[in-house]
Amino acid sequence: MNPNESYLAFFSKLFELDPFALLSLFFLGLMRFAPIVSLAPFLGNKAPSTVKMGLLICLTLVFLPQMIMTSQTIVGFNFQYIVLCFKELFLGFVLAFFITIPFYIAETAGVNIDFLRGSSALQVTDPFMQTPSSSIGIFYNYIMIVIFYQINGIFYFFNALFDFYTIIPADKMLSSYFFTFQAAFWQSVWTLVGKIVSIGIQLAAPSIIAILMTEMFLGIANRLAPQVQIAFLGMSLKSLLGLAVLCAAWFFILQQMGIQSLGYLKDLEMILKSFQ
Repeated sequence: MNPNESYLAFFSKLFELDPFALLSLFFLGLMRFAPIVSLAPFLGNKAPSTVKMGLLICLTLVFLPQMIMTSQTIVGFNFQYIVLCFKELFLGFVLAFFITIPFYIAETAGVNIDFLRGSSALQVTDPFMQTPSSSIGIFYNYIMIVIFYQINGIFYFFNALFDFYTIIPADKMLSSYFFTFQAAFWQSVWTLVGKIVSIGIQLAAPSIIAILMTEMFLGIANRLAPQVQIAFLGMSLKSLLGLAVLCAAWFFILQQMGIQSLGYLKDLEMILKSFQ
């Protein structure tokens, strides 16, 4: 089989293969993609179960030729197959965790803005993440999903998944060295943690600086005129200035979201290569 030929020609030759081997690879593909479909916000992780199941089957069929080309052995339905299923589930959760990080960063930046401007009590449930969030946090999350599609992030991610099958095929187990802290994977994760914190601060920096400066000036005013109730004035003033600076710096924030998303996708590709 040639992986460069059309899907129609490729699938027409599948009848020459063992049907049980194809079925075992198909179920292994379901195991790897199930956590991604369930957790990734840009794939509608809170869509109806029938929709998610249909999307899961379609994704598995799309990646099935690559799974066949990278597999070296015929996997039967035995104890080894159960271990491979758990391995694929583990890889699926790792991939889903890393691809959801940019959206949690964006939401956290919005939550920090709401917290500093004094509206953290207005907590609502994010329909995508199903976690308590603020209004600006949910808004940041929605914008992040739009930007992710605008920069073709979903195709970058699928291309990384496609290449990941050449690194860890469906019939290959993880090495014991992977579970040691000396592995390249964990070194890449520690490097990524520092970037996550800095990106979250950058996305909320304009409003945070404006709110902190307002707090400083209100503190000075309180010392100069202690008889004035600065606290009541500060609540509305911080909220107003936080939103005003957010609107003024909106183009910068959108630009940073796009740049950091592309950079994160490259970091994700590096992390997946570190599984070798």
